[in-house]
Amino acid sequence: MPNDSYENLPRVNFSVNTSDFERARAVAQNLARMGMPEAMDEFNREYARAKAASKIFIRNAAAEEVDEAQKIESQKVGHSKSGYVPTGTLQGSITPQFSEDGMKVSVVPLATAEDAEKARKQISQGVKKIRKVNKPSKNEDAYYYGTAVEFGKGRNPKEPFMKPSGEKVAAHLDKKFEDTMRQALE
Repeated sequence: MPNDSYENLPRVNFSVNTSDFERARAVAQNLARMGMPEAMDEFNREYARAKAASKIFIRNAAAEEVDEAQKIESQKVGHSKSGYVPTGTLQGSITPQFSEDGMKVSVVPLATAEDAEKARKQISQGVKKIRKVNKPSKNEDAYYYGTAVEFGKGRNPKEPFMKPSGEKVAAHLDKKFEDTMRQALE
């Protein structure tokens, strides 16, 4: 069973692999060497368009995943006999984390027990708007309870929300990516 550290949080990952363009680059380079210098220019234009479209695609995939995970979490989590009282903290902490190049994203719930406790106190004081958690805790001993919710812990049952949302979103992304690339390279 996973522990509740940042590294073991339930994650949904999406990425775009542009390695197939390396073969196209090699072909364009060969054509340029054989007297068609415009082949590299054309390749560079198409590669730039494909890369830009891929970054937009990854951002949109992340947004879809966040929405779907939040929807499942709000419908499922806290409705069992576990005694867990939802504060909205877990739902609001589902955050996309993008790679530097923008070609990969990891969507992860970042709520800690400390965040939930703060939210419970604010709710009891009548505060209507709870601060969303969108960065990992600076506390190395933070208890990320999304792991316990997703995988279960002790007598608390599994209430997965990341895995089903990831499966649902991924099911239609391949076709969507194919369409995105077609439009980008027209």
